[in-house]
This record gives sequence, C-alpha cells and structure tokens, in this order.
Amino acid sequence: QNNQDNSMTETLTYQTGTFTTDHASKYLQQLCKHFAHKVKADWNDYSGWVEFAMGRCEMRADPDELHIQCQAANQSELEEVADTIKSHFERFAQRQGLLLNWR
Repeated sequence: QNNQDNSMTETLTYQTGTFTTDHASKYLQQLCKHFAHKVKADWNDYSGWVEFAMGRCEMRADPDELHIQCQAANQSELEEVADTIKSHFERFAQRQGLLLNWR
C-alpha cells in the first residue's frame, strides 16, 4: 500500500534584504505596528513578522542592521509582499534617505 500524500505542497519563494541603520529596531516596530491595523502581526524590540493574504514578512533587528525576509507561494505574490514592505519602509525612513535593496 502506498501512503504517499498526494495533496499539493506549497512552494515558498524567498526574498531577503539587509541594510545598515542605527534605527533597525525602531523601523521594525514601526512597520509591524503599522500593518497590525489591517493584518496579523507580532513583534518585540528585535524581531517581528507580518502575515499578509499573499505572503509573510519576517524581520530581525541587530544594533546596526535590519534584516528582512519575505516569503510567498509564488513569484508574483512574493513581489507584492516585497513591494509593500519596501514602499512603507522607504516612506518611514525618508528623513534618513534609506532605500531598501533586495539581494
């Protein structure tokens, strides 16, 4: 008897970005708090995540860097998650002139 699970498995696609800022914890909290008004989010001073309908974004703050990893089931949804995070981050970090560049 074959006990293989024939259900479709989700393929996750990842996109990561790291950038240098002395305000990594502040931006992490600001992003999570902002999105928490509309979607599930959880955070503390050093890590957080946001769960969108199209995918998920996980963030980690070091003393001088913010690490962001987006994941989704396909490339198009991944781009939507990444673009959402990027546009909000750049608006929040406008005064410092920071731009989020994906690897």
